[in-house]
Amino acid sequence: MIARRHLTASDMPAITRLEAELYVPALRISDAAFRQLLALFPDGALGVFDDGNLCGFVFALPLCSGTILDLDAPLERLPADADAFYIHNLGVAAAHRGRGLADELIAAAFAVGRSRGLRLCELVSVHGSEPFWERYGFGRLSEFEYAPGAPATRMRRTLLDVGP
Repeated sequence: MIARRHLTASDMPAITRLEAELYVPALRISDAAFRQLLALFPDGALGVFDDGNLCGFVFALPLCSGTILDLDAPLERLPADADAFYIHNLGVAAAHRGRGLADELIAAAFAVGRSRGLRLCELVSVHGSEPFWERYGFGRLSEFEYAPGAPATRMRRTLLDVGP
């Protein structure tokens, strides 16, 4: 049975395993950075579980528009003047794709951002996932190299729209 809940530090081993399945090593977030995101903004750390096993997650938080988080260095604090909701990481295990879990996680993240009164949502798309994010209303802003050999695209959408 699929259940969604907030992630906790006790979920770190499962998060690390799933991230290793989904991302090339240069794009994996350090455990310290994940732990800090959990501590700074637990509302934006959500997981979906199938019979207690993590099968998908999203990490999102309020930031200043244009911010790109470092994958290795933990964020020190949330900005007091945050004006955008940033989806830092989304992943669904290959065995669980096609079941609407990404839709569920993205909708939940958008709801958190809207509840904070944020009008924009931003992210960095990697692994050629721009078409996936465009289906959720994100538009391309700029191209850059997130890590050596890892092309990325900054993307943005408004949170005022209805639905995911």
